[in-house]
Amino acid sequence: MLVFSSALVLAAEADGLSLDHPVIGWHNVVTPSAVAATSDPNYPASNLANPATHLEWRAPSIDDLYIFVNVSGVDPVDYVGIARHNFGSAEIPVSVYGYYDGDFHLLAGEVMPPDDGPLIFRFTGVSVSQLAIRMQPGNAPPRAAVVYVGKLLVVERKVYVGHTPMPHARKSSIVNGRSETGNFLGRIVLGSWRETSVPLSLITPEWYRAYMDPFLAVAKDTPFFFGWRPETYPRETGYGWLTDDPMPTPTGASGNLIAFDLKVGGIV
Repeated sequence: MLVFSSALVLAAEADGLSLDHPVIGWHNVVTPSAVAATSDPNYPASNLANPATHLEWRAPSIDDLYIFVNVSGVDPVDYVGIARHNFGSAEIPVSVYGYYDGDFHLLAGEVMPPDDGPLIFRFTGVSVSQLAIRMQPGNAPPRAAVVYVGKLLVVERKVYVGHTPMPHARKSSIVNGRSETGNFLGRIVLGSWRETSVPLSLITPEWYRAYMDPFLAVAKDTPFFFGWRPETYPRETGYGWLTDDPMPTPTGASGNLIAFDLKVGGIV
């Protein structure tokens, strides 16, 4: 689910800008030493800095809790990504605050996620010294596996066709049981995941070299958050990784535009 701050929506409406361009959350300032939260001793907050989704942070109670991220530097941040959480199923209201001008200010939320899928909070870029994710009491202690904080990559062109949104791109490894006489005995699901392709075209060479190429250099071994039509389909987000190397190809009569596919596997 992608959550827009009200300030960002108002600014976009005033400037006539679209919030429906794909967004990629790959830039991340969260490190093990920069993140802190009240934790179950067996599930420390440092796990949130690891992009692996099997390592969790878990809270010891259902109290009003915060995950704090110290942000070094003055570069603005404009998103928070959270994957493998239980905020939806545990009915935990979530919001994001930033510390600047001597106090914490609300950046995005409060929202009750409809499910446990990847969350992306998007807000107007701001320089903060600390960022706080607030989790109000729900019906179970909160937990999460991955937290990203950084600057979103907003793709130059929209995606309209040729893409299966991550929540619908189901893939499974299955063993079918069948008797000697051909009767169906059942199926065993060995594993399941999401796998899709994002067709990007009409990309200018200047934009590709300035913004997309640095992302692809990191994405060869680092997962990222993705929303394909954030405003129209805010619930269709994912947390994934590249399954093949993109091959940017000049297209058009003059060959001055670029097209390529992002082949992605991931979770929702």
